[in-house]
Amino acid sequence: MNGVVYAQSGAFLASTPDVEIDAKWGEARGFFAGEGLILLKIRGSGDLFLSSFGGIVEVDVKDRFVVDTGHIVAFEDSLDFSVKRVGGLKTTLLSGKGLVAEFRGEGRLWIQTRSISDFVGWFSSLMPKKS
Repeated sequence: MNGVVYAQSGAFLASTPDVEIDAKWGEARGFFAGEGLILLKIRGSGDLFLSSFGGIVEVDVKDRFVVDTGHIVAFEDSLDFSVKRVGGLKTTLLSGKGLVAEFRGEGRLWIQTRSISDFVGWFSSLMPKKS
């Protein structure tokens, strides 16, 4: 990496010593995304290793790109984003579903192929119910 990358708080795995890591408040838009309030601000020049749930896909954003908030791993600081609701307000507030992030500008975005919250929902549906 060379520059500044913002990553979800649980995404950092390792880096070379020249890379600095700091926590940054993700603002209300991070809170409503259901993915946590804290973003990691990662800057410097060196190797950066990120972790995710599923494979990581690198997307070159040229103007605009929309992704489910549960699939965002990291993005370059050259990108601006806003969180938007898709679907009903009740669904969004109660489940955190129905939220997408709209990225604008030019830069790289890393997304994960699976969503932890979707997996947990699926797995919990398989658990025996208490009587």
